[in-house]
Amino acid sequence: MPKDDWVYLGHMLDMSRKAVALTQGISRSDYDQDEALRLALTHLIQTIGEAAQRVSAEFKQAYPQIPWREMVGMRNRIVQD
Repeated sequence: MPKDDWVYLGHMLDMSRKAVALTQGISRSDYDQDEALRLALTHLIQTIGEAAQRVSAEFKQAYPQIPWREMVGMRNRIVQD
């Protein structure tokens, strides 16, 4: 596995933890009313998808239970739609 995979995986984990921390105790109503929160989560999800896209094919094949395509797909939807 390329050394860079560990960098991308660490980045994905860091961004995921931030997203979870931002949403702890937040109701859907709070989320809907907080534009800054929505923008922050959008950015974090985009960043996770970008890192997932850069993980090597070998690593992705070794861990097929991780939804790689879905993470990258969500990033693409955010950026392109």
